[in-house]
Amino acid sequence: MIFSTLARRVARALLAAALSATLLAFPASAQNPLNGDNPWRRIAVFDTDEAHAHLLLDPSPFDGMDALQLAAVPRGQRIHYNAPSKCVPGRLKSVLNRVAAKYGPITVNSTVRSATRNRKVGGKKSSWHLKCAAVDFRVHAGTKGLLTFLKKQKEVGGYKRYSSGFYHIDIGPRRTW
Repeated sequence: MIFSTLARRVARALLAAALSATLLAFPASAQNPLNGDNPWRRIAVFDTDEAHAHLLLDPSPFDGMDALQLAAVPRGQRIHYNAPSKCVPGRLKSVLNRVAAKYGPITVNSTVRSATRNRKVGGKKSSWHLKCAAVDFRVHAGTKGLLTFLKKQKEVGGYKRYSSGFYHIDIGPRRTW
């Protein structure tokens, strides 16, 4: 048991080192899809579903921080909105505050959408974003156990983790997809 845990950690570290070396080997040029200063832009090219690629392109003050800096962010400043926040229901804001307190700084990238914008990003016709009753966010620190945490929040109806690392919560009926 201990060996398998250690082996997994070593394998992850080697994979991360190999990936870092590969990314550094490619010069940033117009021909290179890894072009750009924002690391989230590079992820958007490869690891994001069509509906959420646009969310990665907005910068966040937490993007360049290491784990120690993220941990030092004061609790009252751990949520950054890249989308309108005034319309977000208080119960979702309280869930976001609890997530930020437990898991570290978060960036909210999507709240309310117009019907046109919703169609453009591939949202469903009945999306809770149309009513500003949903948020998409990313956590800048560790997220182990976050889905279970969201599932236990009585204020959350729908919840999902996208392959890109974004999380969706809304106040609709209890569900995931």
